[in-house]
Amino acid sequence: NQVIQRMLANLPMSPQSTNASPYFDQSLFQYDEKLISASERPKPCVDHPIKFLSRNHSNKLRFKIDLGHHASANEGRAKRIVSYVFHPVLPFGISTIISFMQPQHMNVHFRV
Repeated sequence: NQVIQRMLANLPMSPQSTNASPYFDQSLFQYDEKLISASERPKPCVDHPIKFLSRNHSNKLRFKIDLGHHASANEGRAKRIVSYVFHPVLPFGISTIISFMQPQHMNVHFRV
């Protein structure tokens, strides 16, 4: 099972599995790609906000995505992962936190 997962991780992703949101434009924003990226793959869930910094204004904080108390909930040793879906044009996104044997939590993120 792990051998198959490793082999599949090395394959190129299909174009349909990437997000076209401008927030993932590397020429506009800087962010930690280990925590969030344009690829629609689950990422590790962290208990601190994910910061998006402006590349044009000397790394000024433009916005951050905070998963709230669900990300830091003490659920034993269960590994938590999060998936993100962003609107391709509007400043709107949804995150889904998944944890083994726990209910899923969804968050709505938007900029005003």
